[in-house]
Amino acid sequence: MLRVRARAFRLFVAALLASLGGAAPAAWAERVSFRTEDGFTLVGDLRPGAPEAPSVILLHMYSSNRGAWAPLVPKLRDAGFTVLAFDQRGHGESTSRIGGELRVAEIPRDEFGAVLRNGVRDVAAAKALLAERGLGRGGLALVGASYGCSVALLASQALPGIGAVALLSPGAAYFGVDVLPAARAFRGPLLGVAAEDDPASARGVRAIVAAHPDPDELVVYPSGGHGTRLFGPRPDLAARVVEFLARSLRHASWNPLPGRSGTEVVFLSSGESPWTSSAPTF
Repeated sequence: MLRVRARAFRLFVAALLASLGGAAPAAWAERVSFRTEDGFTLVGDLRPGAPEAPSVILLHMYSSNRGAWAPLVPKLRDAGFTVLAFDQRGHGESTSRIGGELRVAEIPRDEFGAVLRNGVRDVAAAKALLAERGLGRGGLALVGASYGCSVALLASQALPGIGAVALLSPGAAYFGVDVLPAARAFRGPLLGVAAEDDPASARGVRAIVAAHPDPDELVVYPSGGHGTRLFGPRPDLAARVVEFLARSLRHASWNPLPGRSGTEVVFLSSGESPWTSSAPTF
């Protein structure tokens, strides 16, 4: 089954590249900076695809940065998407704001909910950058990890034009911010992924998928850890995310993989030995 899916995915990528004129998308990344409406300067890496291709904005975990998406970015790029991974406010290189600086390590956890809510402004600024560059005419998706999932859901409710959302280890109320209303409001395709050895996220992803009107796919691994750490022990995950986004945004000449329906709920299990992660950082 996995070999069939892998072969089908390779054929999908080949067809996609052919539809773009046979040229592979740019392998390089442009370092970009852009300003939010409330005065933060955000820094990211932009890998542009064709103007008519969809765009994907990547939202990292708490106390992480854009580099955590390294396992996913090449597969998105090779599939022809425009990819923007940036450091969210207070993280990585995105600590400058009008009047001073903000660093995540200096923010009490019980006050971080306000920063999370303002992450919608980060997404709005990222969308504006893509529009200024004439990119993403084929649609826009958000991919979040951990607290980045909460930002993605809030943004999908507050901002127009978000066509799909993929969530790695989401929570229903990270840092006290309830995202279930946003999950109920979003009408596009939704992918939820978590692992059973990360109990808070396993509960959260089920709650979010239950709230969403028409979830496209739920994947619960028996093990794998939290957020972008899932890519290491789960090498199938990156291809699964790319396939979901291509299908959801009708990217190029996408064709369904064999045996796939419009809505799929997958609970993956095996007799493998447990994989133990460190404590989640939401």
